[in-house]
Amino acid sequence: MGIIRKQSIHNSISLYIGIFIGAVNTILIYPFVFESNPEYWGLLQILVSYSVIFSSFSHLGGPSIFLRFFPKAQVKSELLSFALSLCLIGFLLFALMFLFFKDSLLSFIDATPLLQDHFYWVGVLVFALNFFDLFSSVSRSHLDSSTPVFLNEVFVRVCVLVLLALYHYEWIIFNQFLLFFISIYLIKLVILLFIQFKNKRLSFSLQSGKSDFKEQLKYGLYVITGGGAAILVSRFDMLMIEHYLDLKQVAYYGLAFFIGSVIRVPSRSISSISSPLIAKSFEKNNLSNIQSIYSKSSINLLIIGAVLFLCIQLNIDDILSILPEKFSHGKIVVLFIGAAQLVNLVAGLHGLILIHSSYYKSIVYFNLFLFLITFATNLIFIPMYGINGAALATFISLLLFNALRMTYVYKKMNFQPFSTKTAITFLMIVVIYFGLNYIPLTSMALVNIVIRCLIACILVAFTVQHFKLSDDISSLIKEFRESYLKI
Repeated sequence: MGIIRKQSIHNSISLYIGIFIGAVNTILIYPFVFESNPEYWGLLQILVSYSVIFSSFSHLGGPSIFLRFFPKAQVKSELLSFALSLCLIGFLLFALMFLFFKDSLLSFIDATPLLQDHFYWVGVLVFALNFFDLFSSVSRSHLDSSTPVFLNEVFVRVCVLVLLALYHYEWIIFNQFLLFFISIYLIKLVILLFIQFKNKRLSFSLQSGKSDFKEQLKYGLYVITGGGAAILVSRFDMLMIEHYLDLKQVAYYGLAFFIGSVIRVPSRSISSISSPLIAKSFEKNNLSNIQSIYSKSSINLLIIGAVLFLCIQLNIDDILSILPEKFSHGKIVVLFIGAAQLVNLVAGLHGLILIHSSYYKSIVYFNLFLFLITFATNLIFIPMYGINGAALATFISLLLFNALRMTYVYKKMNFQPFSTKTAITFLMIVVIYFGLNYIPLTSMALVNIVIRCLIACILVAFTVQHFKLSDDISSLIKEFRESYLKI
């Protein structure tokens, strides 16, 4: 996995720096800065959620089209021009609909006055997200996934950290905080665009002689139908919590969701660089390479996810004890979201395999199934169990969705990610968790967290080495031992 490993390491550095800053923001700063007004934090999350949902449809599939067809495009400038045109047309259509139907939507969702007063910012965010996705695809197609990852994970969170400090010390009021918060997304778009120009990756052509735009558009429409449903599902819980409960509960759920979803970070690193390589492998009909990427990514992601899952679940009581009282009741949410992310990790890259295969149309039906099952489970469990019900709905939905989609990939293309190593890794998680969970430590939460994390990491590293679960991770452990431990 040469280039995947290299880019994944670069991406992981950005991702984990971003996760660290995000964890500081989300766990140690947001709850205290907005302790008196948690609905402000809930508002930020709802605005971003609606923007992500709308942007996943309004780019008309332009970013995905560019990424998929870039390897075989004879005239790259034609492909880029077509993708850019789709993004522009899609955003203009969205802007018109947003202008005329915004009030009707707010009335339909029974939006709070706070959300109604600031909902117009969604239009600005959709523009920024739309075109950032397009130029991220350009960057990734040139096997530079680290730049957009850095901007998304590190740049944004550092800027937010600065804003939180300014707001905490009352140097700005909330309306100014919100203005600067939205501006961050526009600034990262400008930076990414400048980098693409600097590296001469942007060239445009008004001619349309050698590209099959009909095929590309057809693919894009399938992707946005399926991908949009998937994005909607990923944010649907927060939207329904806002509808059934209030913005304060969105803030409480968002904090617990963040803690649990830290586990999914490795998949974003590997997926961003694996996507163009899987596309090239399909273009060359190199099926063995796809199977290799699929199986290696699954076990690597599961092992890394296991470390994160154990570090979180073993320390969840101490983590929550650090928070203000009103934010400290999300233990069940963290458990269900963490388990759901483990399911996603062990499933590997089957979603990318489907996207780049001739079976990409199936994505629409799978994601519509995911939407329906997510809608149904949230509809049932949120009124019954509140934010815990939303997390349970997420776990059930992702478990069924991944099982169904992996079965389909195996039946149609004979790709599957599992081996005895998968079973050993799950057994490892269970043994380490129950072996460490009930060991009494100190009365200091931070000390306990550090001790348990160190022990869990050592035990996982030993298991990986002893059972030879992953060549990639074993080599990283070996490099770490030789470079830093001198053993």
